[in-house]
Amino acid sequence: MLSLKSWSAFVLVLSLTFFGCRKDHEETCKIETIKVAALLSKTGEWSNLGISSEAALQIGIQEINQDFENKGMPYRFELSVFDTELVPSIALQKMEYLASNNFRLVIGPQSSSEMAAVKSIADSLGILVVSQGSTASSLSIANDALYRYVPGDQIEGAAMANTLITAGKQALVTLARNDVGNVGLQNSLNTNFSNLGGTVVSAGTYDPLATDYSVSLAAVKNQIIQYSASYSSTQIAVYLASFDEAVALFNQASGDPVLSSVNWYGGDGFIKNPALLNDPIAAQFAFATSFFSPEFGLPASSQNIWSPLLTSIFNACGQDADAFTLSAYDAIKVMAKVIEQNSGIPATGSSLFNSFMTLSNSHVGATGSIALNANGDRANGSFNYWGLAFANGVYTWNLVGQSE
Repeated sequence: MLSLKSWSAFVLVLSLTFFGCRKDHEETCKIETIKVAALLSKTGEWSNLGISSEAALQIGIQEINQDFENKGMPYRFELSVFDTELVPSIALQKMEYLASNNFRLVIGPQSSSEMAAVKSIADSLGILVVSQGSTASSLSIANDALYRYVPGDQIEGAAMANTLITAGKQALVTLARNDVGNVGLQNSLNTNFSNLGGTVVSAGTYDPLATDYSVSLAAVKNQIIQYSASYSSTQIAVYLASFDEAVALFNQASGDPVLSSVNWYGGDGFIKNPALLNDPIAAQFAFATSFFSPEFGLPASSQNIWSPLLTSIFNACGQDADAFTLSAYDAIKVMAKVIEQNSGIPATGSSLFNSFMTLSNSHVGATGSIALNANGDRANGSFNYWGLAFANGVYTWNLVGQSE
């Protein structure tokens, strides 16, 4: 016959067998902390995405940990956020810290230049890195540690080229910030616009640390003047692949009647940039030239997920979120599925990557169905185009169109 003490122990084991590590008896279970790092630009350029991504990840982790608890699973996610300022060398420093502290799951960094900087460490140590902003096709490599949850430059370039041709543009001048992501967007648009029968000339690139854009703007202006011999101003366009520095560039371009005579367009790194709204000279130039840039679109089929999330993120951080932000949310949700399916983080990098790839391709999240190509990059996506509206003396970002 069992003693009272033995019987109590038996009941405890039985209860844990049936109920797992729920909150009311977590003290009897060993909870494993799953460390997740986020490499985000919180104080540098493109900080609107970094700030909103942190809020989205915090919401996601709260939901994940509640789900683990409800299922009696002995895991809890713990988020550590590191500010990269959108600087590749800082991203590398933070990645070195993560490597030395045994992090295996990373959201971000946002830009392709940062992704390139952390790639060798991630590959060598089997650290899963999932970006919500990187688009460079040069980083589209099979069987590596880098994954991108947003459409790459080839998809975005094709969409923009089609939109410009449909709008009657026949001659294009392109200019890009000299980094792997923005140059990738420039090259993709050049190729796709040319393939559709348009004429395109690159005005080159400018240094990311530049503050004087007079040389680049002179190259753009000279090409517009040359085009004007064969095309009307409505047939000529300028495309700028940039981050926040577009505000300063627009300021310097604003006083030139030639530069102001044609339509301007941008890449995803300047989407709904808040700094533009607070600079009346740059905003007036963008408004006068009908500037817009593409935002990875959110599908109507997932509106029940993304609509309340957008509200919650704004309430948490005061920043408008978008599909790039919600790609970070989707990524951490899939990471949770990896933990659940594998009873923790898989031991090897290849096992971790294969599990993440498989579960990504079966996941439907805030950004819709996550379909990755063989290189671990999002294989689908449409775009919303955001330009400026002006009313009652105030500029605001406004949805002006969509890709086909």
